[in-house]
Amino acid sequence: MADIVSVAKTEKLYTNPKVLIIAIDAMLIMLGFGIIAPSMSFYLFALEGQLTQPPGPDYIIPPEIVAEFSLILGIMMASFMGTRTLLARYWGGVSDMRGRKPILNTGLLGYVVLLVLFGFAQNWIHLLIIRALQGVVSAMTWPVAEAALMDIVGIERRGEGLGLYMVVSNIGFITGPGVGGLLYNFCRDFLLLPVPDVFRVPYFIAALITLPAAIFTAVLLKETAPGKVEHHESDQQKLESDMGTTSHQSIIESDGPETEQMDDKTRKMVHALYVMAVMNGIAMGLGQPIFQLFLMSKITTDIGLIGLVISGAGAIGMLFSIPAGRYADKKGRKGLAVWGAAGARVSYFALPLTTNLAQTSIFWIAQNASFSVSQPAMRAIQADVVPWNLRGKLFGTIQACFNAGATIGPLAGGWLFGYFSLLLFPIGPFIIEGLVVPFWLASILGMIGVFLLWKYVEETHPSQETTPEGQE
Repeated sequence: MADIVSVAKTEKLYTNPKVLIIAIDAMLIMLGFGIIAPSMSFYLFALEGQLTQPPGPDYIIPPEIVAEFSLILGIMMASFMGTRTLLARYWGGVSDMRGRKPILNTGLLGYVVLLVLFGFAQNWIHLLIIRALQGVVSAMTWPVAEAALMDIVGIERRGEGLGLYMVVSNIGFITGPGVGGLLYNFCRDFLLLPVPDVFRVPYFIAALITLPAAIFTAVLLKETAPGKVEHHESDQQKLESDMGTTSHQSIIESDGPETEQMDDKTRKMVHALYVMAVMNGIAMGLGQPIFQLFLMSKITTDIGLIGLVISGAGAIGMLFSIPAGRYADKKGRKGLAVWGAAGARVSYFALPLTTNLAQTSIFWIAQNASFSVSQPAMRAIQADVVPWNLRGKLFGTIQACFNAGATIGPLAGGWLFGYFSLLLFPIGPFIIEGLVVPFWLASILGMIGVFLLWKYVEETHPSQETTPEGQE
């Protein structure tokens, strides 16, 4: 019989080993990625011969060189999101029927191998190929891990469970940039490594850090997928009872497409989530390359300091995740999701107007805090809306929509930054640098996603949920 896990109402969420395994897996992946994040764009410039010495506090890359390579950086990031887009729904569907655990294991091992290959890259073509393959393993990991978490925690504690998951996973991403920056400084100042070798070490360290995630999952995580338990009726009924699935998203037994297994109201909300995910993906994709380019060409190339700023902003944002998740469970999800996301977009709009690292840090912190408030509620809404037996596939579809936008975004962001960053625009008595264009476009698109959430997705607070007509 397949192992079936759930979090009973009386069990403490924070000591459930299955929840903690999934969260720790995410933490280790994020820690590894966080370590390489501050220096990734510099690694590209080094491999292409645009850095003659390891950058430090007094070294600024000429803006014209940054503009020249901005599109290449966008293509690299788009390759990751492109393959993830194509495969997120597929792997989510496979995990529904074949099991979450084997897909997660394969994805986690893939992360380790590809981080090692990153460290041996010789040019931007190698980086492009590896990033594309990284998108494949990412599609095997994140949607499936989140679906497994939702299988476990149950409807009444989804917001809090997602808050815990985000806090633990964000510990990795928060500490990673700081550790990565200090590691870079150590390689530069004490090991005296030249360019590009000074950028390779963090990738090997990140691979070693990510390896335990695969081991934990293989040894300790039990299966939660519907396809593995659907033939054991009594156990499935127990799981559904513990999970509290007698909500407005009740599962309709059907062998047809997933849209036929949802009532009209649920189907409309799912479609709104799809469109919103595309808008948010484009906004995120636009911002991902241009923020790094903005820092290195206008603010600083001190990788150690950049890492500490990113870590500090993430740490402050993390303080909001669990309280926001609890509030969402008790008072309602939609308000937090809407206002938190709106605050993040406004902060990002102001970011390119900053002129020094202190100002940049303030708005970066504000954006992180706002997203930390909105995300537990937003993901809980998704879990409330999506039926349990379709969760892997539909979570994968939402991820695929987001990733489709996030594939377009870096391409557009890289091109827009390269085209506008050297231009100046007079607006009344002010002179505005053209680099604000992709930042402001990202903010506007993000606000469109906020509007869709506010307009078309209903509140899914558990106390307000009712069983739909005909589903008693």
